[in-house]
Amino acid sequence: MTFVFALALGLGFVRGSVALAGPTADTAVSNPFQEGGAATKGDEDKSGDDDDAPASNDDQGDDQGDEDDGPGPESSLHALTCLDGDATGGRRKGVQRRDFLKKHRFELSGVGGFYASDALSSTYSYGGALAFFPSEDFGLEVLVTRSPIQFRLEDSYDSFSKETHFQPSIAWQGIFSMMWSPIHAKFKFTEQTIIHGDLFAVAGAGRTFDDSVLGLTWEAGVGLKLYLAKYVSFRLDVRDFLLPQEVLGRDRITNNVTVLGGLGFWVL
Repeated sequence: MTFVFALALGLGFVRGSVALAGPTADTAVSNPFQEGGAATKGDEDKSGDDDDAPASNDDQGDDQGDEDDGPGPESSLHALTCLDGDATGGRRKGVQRRDFLKKHRFELSGVGGFYASDALSSTYSYGGALAFFPSEDFGLEVLVTRSPIQFRLEDSYDSFSKETHFQPSIAWQGIFSMMWSPIHAKFKFTEQTIIHGDLFAVAGAGRTFDDSVLGLTWEAGVGLKLYLAKYVSFRLDVRDFLLPQEVLGRDRITNNVTVLGGLGFWVL
C-alpha cells in the first residue's frame, strides 16, 4: 500500500514538471530577428486601450498642424503662377508665356540692305515682303526686291576700248519662302526693358528678272525678329541667293549674300 502511494506521488511530480516546461498559449514567442522582440498580449491590450481613449490636446494640436500644412488656395495660386514662369527654389518652372502671338496673322514688311555678288559688283537692295503664319512656328512669305546691277571691273577696260560689254540694269526679284521659327527668346536692353523675339530659318525659290540670269533662284538664310510693340516688329535677315548667271560670256552659279533689315507691321 505504501509502495502504491509512493509510485502515484512520483508520477504526479513528473507530469507537473512537464506541464510547467511548455509555453502557455497566451504568451507570444519572441522573434530574435526583430528589434525589441514581439509585443506581449498585455502590451497589445494596452495599446488597444490607448487607441480607444480620446486624443489629448497635444495630439489634437499636432493633427491641426498637419491639416494646415496641406495645399491651400495660396499654394494653388502659386502653382498656377509657376506655369507662367515664376521661380521657385531658384529654378524656373514651366514655360515662359509669349506676349506676342503670330498664329493666323499677316505681316507686311519694308526691307532694305546690302547685296554682295560673286560675279557682279556689290550694291544695295530694297523692297517688301508679305507673310502669313498658319501656326506659331511656321510661316509663308513672298519677298519682292529691287537691286541695281553693274560690273565696275569692266570700267578700266572700257576706258581704252571705248566699248561697253556689260550693260548696267535693274534686277527685280520675287522669292516664295517658308519660314521656321523654333526658338523664342527674350532680350534685356535695360533694367525695365525686355523685348521678346524669334530666331528663324528661311528657305525658298523664285526668279530674278535680269538678262544675266539664266534660271531659277534658290534661297536659304536665317533671321531675327524683335517685337517692339503690339503691331510693330523689327527684322534682320541674312540670305544667300544662288542663281545661274552669265557675265561676259561665262556661265556660273553665283552666291549673292544679302543682309536686309526693316520693320514689320502686323494685321488681324
